Amino acid sequence: MIMEFKMNQKIAKGLTLIELLVAITILSIVSLSALSMSNLLIKQRLRSNQSELHLLISRARSDALTRNSRMTLCQLSPHNHCQQQWAGILSVFTDGNGNRSLDPQEAELYRIEIHPKVLIRWQGMKPTNSLHFSPSGITFVSNGTFTLCSQNNDEALKLIINRQGRIRTERSLQSCEI
Repeated sequence: MIMEFKMNQKIAKGLTLIELLVAITILSIVSLSALSMSNLLIKQRLRSNQSELHLLISRARSDALTRNSRMTLCQLSPHNHCQQQWAGILSVFTDGNGNRSLDPQEAELYRIEIHPKVLIRWQGMKPTNSLHFSPSGITFVSNGTFTLCSQNNDEALKLIINRQGRIRTERSLQSCEI
């Protein structure tokens, strides 16, 4: 007669310390990756808006020269007047009379949309609600700077425009002051 001995096996109902440490490590790596991707997305959005604004300014200056006409860049109000904000949709239009308003006989040529989480400040030339190019492609007053920042980021990107309408870019590691 053969006797069978059944051993009393305990069923494990938890995680070992090693399994727990591995799970925490994996969770940490995934969390850091997500945070890194989020910061990368914010920086890319900022760079993208800087490039689009750079191109828009260049087009405005170029069209002022080729059309021999005044060009204005700003955010238009519902009544087609330049607003004080630099957000939402920015437009370039012919501005024959220099009133910084899109009149019925004038044409909107270009527009870009600034991401809602990107903040822009214009400092320099007056008035601060628009950038205006003469038919010779120069600005009317002096140098000016567009500063672009993200609401969640300390990095600031700048577009510096001299009186001749030439643009240079700059990256600032200082906190963004808008």
